[in-house]
Amino acid sequence: MAEKDWCQEAIDLRQLRRDMATGQTVSETRFGEDMVKFAKADPTALDRLIAEADRKCDEASGRKTRRRYAIGVRHRPY
Repeated sequence: MAEKDWCQEAIDLRQLRRDMATGQTVSETRFGEDMVKFAKADPTALDRLIAEADRKCDEASGRKTRRRYAIGVRHRPY
């Protein structure tokens, strides 16, 4: 079984996000008696999937993954 291409997956997910933003996704279609209904996507879950695909694409292509570390700052009134 071939490995999944995570870079192409990230591109496809971004295209889906763009289609959702521009209103091009189909939510319900009727052809006579037949009906097709697609569930609406959750934008935050889609953003998480895009981030995961980006991370796996970076790992597969040998690029370093980006990490963020919070710096704690405290204000001491004197």
